[in-house]
Amino acid sequence: MSHLKETLKGCSIEIKDETELTINGKHIDYELDGIDNQWSSRYLPYTNYDSLLDLARSIVKDTSEFSVKE
Repeated sequence: MSHLKETLKGCSIEIKDETELTINGKHIDYELDGIDNQWSSRYLPYTNYDSLLDLARSIVKDTSEFSVKE
Protein backbone atom coordinates (compact mmCIF):
# COMPACT_ATOMS: atom_id res chain seq x y z
CA MET A 1 0.00 0.00 0.00
CA SER A 2 1.43 3.33 -1.07
CA HIS A 3 0.41 6.59 0.48
CA LEU A 4 1.48 9.95 -0.88
CA LYS A 5 0.89 13.18 0.99
CA GLU A 6 1.82 16.63 -0.29
CA THR A 7 0.95 20.25 0.49
CA LEU A 8 0.63 22.68 -2.39
CA LYS A 9 -0.58 26.28 -2.12
CA GLY A 10 -1.97 25.57 1.34
CA CYS A 11 -3.93 22.51 0.17
CA SER A 12 -3.33 18.98 1.38
CA ILE A 13 -3.19 16.38 -1.41
CA GLU A 14 -3.44 12.70 -0.46
CA ILE A 15 -3.25 9.72 -2.79
CA LYS A 16 -3.76 6.24 -1.36
CA ASP A 17 -2.81 3.19 -3.43
CA GLU A 18 -3.25 5.13 -6.71
CA THR A 19 -7.00 4.63 -6.20
CA GLU A 20 -8.18 7.30 -3.76
CA LEU A 21 -7.53 11.02 -4.25
CA THR A 22 -8.46 13.67 -1.69
CA ILE A 23 -7.72 17.38 -1.58
CA ASN A 24 -8.26 19.05 1.79
CA GLY A 25 -10.13 15.90 2.83
CA LYS A 26 -12.60 16.10 -0.09
CA HIS A 27 -12.84 13.00 -2.27
CA ILE A 28 -12.03 13.81 -5.90
CA ASP A 29 -13.60 11.69 -8.63
CA TYR A 30 -11.34 10.95 -11.58
CA GLU A 31 -11.05 8.63 -14.55
CA LEU A 32 -8.10 6.67 -15.88
CA ASP A 33 -8.04 6.02 -19.61
CA GLY A 34 -6.59 2.52 -19.74
CA ILE A 35 -5.59 2.83 -23.38
CA ASP A 36 -3.65 6.10 -23.17
CA ASN A 37 -2.88 5.75 -19.44
CA GLN A 38 -4.07 9.34 -18.88
CA TRP A 39 -5.87 10.72 -15.82
CA SER A 40 -8.77 13.20 -15.98
CA SER A 41 -11.42 14.77 -13.74
CA ARG A 42 -14.58 16.85 -14.07
CA TYR A 43 -12.72 19.62 -12.21
CA LEU A 44 -10.61 20.21 -15.33
CA PRO A 45 -12.64 18.97 -18.28
CA TYR A 46 -10.97 18.22 -21.60
CA THR A 47 -7.50 17.91 -20.06
CA ASN A 48 -5.50 14.76 -19.38
CA TYR A 49 -2.49 14.14 -17.15
CA ASP A 50 0.30 11.58 -17.06
CA SER A 51 -0.17 10.85 -13.34
CA LEU A 52 -2.77 11.18 -10.62
CA LEU A 53 -0.40 13.52 -8.76
CA ASP A 54 -0.10 15.81 -11.80
CA LEU A 55 -3.90 15.91 -12.00
CA ALA A 56 -4.20 16.76 -8.30
CA ARG A 57 -1.60 19.51 -8.54
CA SER A 58 -3.42 21.07 -11.49
CA ILE A 59 -6.76 20.94 -9.67
CA VAL A 60 -5.21 22.83 -6.74
CA LYS A 61 -3.54 25.41 -9.00
CA ASP A 62 -6.28 25.91 -11.58
CA THR A 63 -9.66 25.65 -9.82
CA SER A 64 -11.35 28.30 -7.72
CA GLU A 65 -12.69 25.73 -5.24
CA PHE A 66 -9.23 25.02 -3.88
CA SER A 67 -7.69 28.50 -4.26
CA VAL A 68 -6.39 29.92 -1.00
CA LYS A 69 -8.27 33.09 -0.08
CA GLU A 70 -5.91 35.74 1.22
